[in-house]
Parts: sequence; structure tokens; C-alpha cells
Amino acid sequence: MSGPEPGRGPRLVPVRGADGRDGWSLVAANGRRLATAARGYRSEPELAAGIAELLAERAALRFVLSQREDRQWTWTAHLPVRSTRAGAGGGEAVARSARGYLRRDQCRQSVTGFLRAVDHVQRMRRTARSPW
Repeated sequence: MSGPEPGRGPRLVPVRGADGRDGWSLVAANGRRLATAARGYRSEPELAAGIAELLAERAALRFVLSQREDRQWTWTAHLPVRSTRAGAGGGEAVARSARGYLRRDQCRQSVTGFLRAVDHVQRMRRTARSPW
């Protein structure tokens, strides 16, 4: 096989939040949500720019694992520090796990799955020349 097949594998899906802002979900081939945007975007061009930045900076993302009050583990991906909008992970939060995990090691595995999925989306995006 020479590369990823169109329509197969993980994909980015646009979503509209309750506040009317645009966002995205990273969805696996089986339909399970892997991750969501950590922020809302005011317009489609802003959303496309946010996706482009996530994909371009994927190798430099920093991940923070935390345990919620319900004892579930989650992760948040942060961009490298480039501005004063720094959070606990160093830079602006761009993605978060779509669900919680019972164990920390499962949460870590989810980070690995997220990175693989983002790499797949980047390869597909280069082929299709589209943010989706």
C-alpha cells in the first residue's frame, strides 16, 4: 500500500458548540471520538488556521495528564510557548481527550493514539488539500 486511503482512518469533523463557536472533533475510523478542540473559533477561517497550526506543530505538542473530581484521567495538548497565553502545559491548549480514562496508563495510550491519528490526518490533508 502506497499511502493512506481516502475515507479510511481517523478524520477531523467540524462541530458547532452551544455558544455558536466552531470547533472540531478527531474521530476514529470506527466513529469513536478521540479528541476535541480545547477552544472555540469565531469563524471558519479561524478554525482552519487553528487546525493548520495543530497539524504543523504536532511534534512539539506538550501533554498534561490530570485526574478529574470523578477520578477519571484526561489529557490536554498544549502548543509550544510563543505568547503570554501560556497554560499549565506551557502554551495555549489546543486539544483535549474526548473522554476520561479509569487508569493513567490508558490515558497515556490515548495520547499516543491521538498523535498517530493526527499524523494520519496530516497525510490525508496533504493529499486532499483540505482542513477536513
